[in-house]
Amino acid sequence: MLKSVNIPESIGLFILTLWVTIDLWTRPLSFTDEVLPNHWNVLITLVYLVLFVVFYLVTRPMYFPPRAWTQRLVTLFLLYVTFHTIMFLFRPATASSLSLLHLFTTWLFVIIVLSLTARSFVSWFQLLNLILLYQALCLAAYALLVSFGQEYVPIDNIQSLRLGPISLSQLYVGEQGGFLRSASLTNNPNAFAAWLVPGGLIAWMYVLQAIARRSLRSFVFSGVVLSLIFIGLLLSASQTGIYSFCLLALLTTLLLIPEKRLRYQVTGLYLLGAGILIGSISFNNALFAQLISLNGRSALWQAGLSASVDRLWFGHGLGSSVVGLEQQLGPSTLYTFHSTPIVYLYEFGLIGLLLYLASFLLILVRFIRDYRHDDSLSVILLLLCLWLLLLQFTESVLIRPSGFYFIWLSFLIYATRRRTISQESTHT
Repeated sequence: MLKSVNIPESIGLFILTLWVTIDLWTRPLSFTDEVLPNHWNVLITLVYLVLFVVFYLVTRPMYFPPRAWTQRLVTLFLLYVTFHTIMFLFRPATASSLSLLHLFTTWLFVIIVLSLTARSFVSWFQLLNLILLYQALCLAAYALLVSFGQEYVPIDNIQSLRLGPISLSQLYVGEQGGFLRSASLTNNPNAFAAWLVPGGLIAWMYVLQAIARRSLRSFVFSGVVLSLIFIGLLLSASQTGIYSFCLLALLTTLLLIPEKRLRYQVTGLYLLGAGILIGSISFNNALFAQLISLNGRSALWQAGLSASVDRLWFGHGLGSSVVGLEQQLGPSTLYTFHSTPIVYLYEFGLIGLLLYLASFLLILVRFIRDYRHDDSLSVILLLLCLWLLLLQFTESVLIRPSGFYFIWLSFLIYATRRRTISQESTHT
């Protein structure tokens, strides 16, 4: 898949992979989301700086391919985030170390991605798909293996499986009602599920393609991978993860079908099954209400909207949503509004939210225009865009330096490229 990539470009793609995945694989096994110690933010900043320096020394990103007029929108969005972060840096409620980490890593990553040629972007997206697939497989298999462990520490929420001298541990978080949720090697069951969804969609697409090619070997391999990932989703007990996977799996099926009539038939079968499932659940009023509210997220969203009114236009500053949530619901509640748009509204104001939504719309329009049912990469990119679109409504992950955020940022820079370029530099 990546045989045509030369050595400097291969090193650059490897650094991009580290950039996207390092946040996931370096966080401690503790039940947290965005809230990390200040020294941890400083350490991660140094790691990103080293990655940028190595990327610069190897690839020398001095050539920036031509962009479309939409780059003005992206530039305006990034400049607004930059100046807003600087102006609000020393406000009491603002997380200064997180703000500097966000600003620093954003611009370093933008400089890197701006230098990618069309061929490099294709190679990067192909590599990213493989990483998402095998990362999801690794996380799901690890969670399933450790779920057989008998050791559990309730205070630390750690479950362990001992295999001779080796002890394997995962975060195992209790919920109201008594059941426990696996988080594998991540620091949150919802984050665990969020990383499983794209890998599961890619595996599902491979299953469908294997059926179309009548390849038994590919079907068995992809089916096993898909089964493990789906078991991981069930172990996470993440409503939003399971909902989004099922919805996007349907869309994957439809995107790969060239005939309209067959698309309608498949859609009808899915809708019939969904109607039967919803109808059966609706008889349990308590369970139905909990599912509709996404396990209480609606109360957090209302609190976020109410807290944003006093500084509607310019917000309260990056990292201040933790304080805002405590003021609305008390210190014993969760530490996030569980919605990226609401966090943008609270921290960057209505202006920042509108620029963010316009940037997201730019990505979606670009990937819809590039979509072809016979082009696997265009299908996967559209699915990943929709995955992030659904994820942002239930998790506040696209406003923090994380793998989700950097994937979204690479999509944003790619969306500003001209679709047709007569001649492009072969700079390496």
